[in-house]
Amino acid sequence: MFVSVEDETGIANAIVRAELFERRRLVINQEPVLRIAGRLQNESGVIHVRAEEITALGLAGVPAVESHDFH
Repeated sequence: MFVSVEDETGIANAIVRAELFERRRLVINQEPVLRIAGRLQNESGVIHVRAEEITALGLAGVPAVESHDFH
């Protein structure tokens, strides 16, 4: 499956293998902020992260900033 991640530079996709998704299903579906560690891939300008571990970052780890409009 793919998980789309977004920051101030744009959107990237995390590729999540079936076994990792099954192991971390609750974290992926219930946590508002994720830490995704893995190998970065850049194919013809398209950036992906091949997820190796997914954990909850927790809201305490997120800086309090106003929302950005990327349009």
